[in-house]
Amino acid sequence: MEEVGKKDLSKLKLVTGTSNRALADEISARLGVSLSPAYVKRFNDGEVNIRLSESVRGCDVFILQSCGPPVNDNLVELLLLISSAKRASAASVTAVVPYYPYARQSHLPDKLRVPIAGADVAKMMESMGVDRVLSIDLHCAQIQGFFGPRTPVDNLYAAPAAVSYFHSKDLVRPAVVSPDAAGVARAKLFCEGLQCSADIPHLAICVKVGDTVTLVGDVDACDVIVVDDLIDSGRTLTTAANHCKDKGAKRIFGFATHALFSGTAGELIEASAVDEIIVANTIELAPKLLESTRKVRQLSVGKLIEGAVRAIHTGDSVSELFTSTLAGSSVLQ
Repeated sequence: MEEVGKKDLSKLKLVTGTSNRALADEISARLGVSLSPAYVKRFNDGEVNIRLSESVRGCDVFILQSCGPPVNDNLVELLLLISSAKRASAASVTAVVPYYPYARQSHLPDKLRVPIAGADVAKMMESMGVDRVLSIDLHCAQIQGFFGPRTPVDNLYAAPAAVSYFHSKDLVRPAVVSPDAAGVARAKLFCEGLQCSADIPHLAICVKVGDTVTLVGDVDACDVIVVDDLIDSGRTLTTAANHCKDKGAKRIFGFATHALFSGTAGELIEASAVDEIIVANTIELAPKLLESTRKVRQLSVGKLIEGAVRAIHTGDSVSELFTSTLAGSSVLQ
């Protein structure tokens, strides 16, 4: 029997644009709720034309739209999907954006006349009427503060899925490495998730100043995991991996949530000391990447998002749902 005060899923609508349809299909299947693909047309001049495929009046609408490449096209689709749902009298609109765009432009550099683009994207989404945002591994936590108090932002973490995977790798003297100083907190959290392994993992940091790379910590005879939130050109991760190899590391793995892999990233990874790279499916892998390297393995965050969507719709606590050790979250099994 349904608990008093809880809502069933009959008023939940899943709407998707053209971005990462495979992940949207998985979330739909896990929830048991049919997907409502939006009708998306592009005019000759590049304008996007959106039409929802069915009524959303009085429903809790979850718009599934990751903003990986082409970022601007996917962002405009997201904004117009939000607007369409609000104009169609949706009770609430939650933007499920596994990869949040412009997140790397989240502060104002000294003496430069530039926008804070991550904040500007938040304002655009709020202007369209979004009620809530759900994302995975935001590039920096301050992005949650770019939205006003009426627009909660849930930031989920893909690390539990990767930690579970690495527990199956029989790691010897595991070492978790941050490829730069900015990612130390992220690597430390990942390191804590490996605590149930036979060998206690330790943390190391690669610091690059100019062309000089310095490793703070010991990786000699260790199985190393280089942890970051995203891989773009691949230079940051491969530089750290190659340096760890020079310092005596045995096997070298990489983990990053968002797999941008731009330019010649595939060739760079294939030629590097990395044995395997684990990424989440927040962004679809480009076919050219899979042609250029066999070192990339993708894990799904579909069940993670499904659990969060269900909790938001039924009024359960998202934070309580995902409060667990990185090593043992049943949500990701």
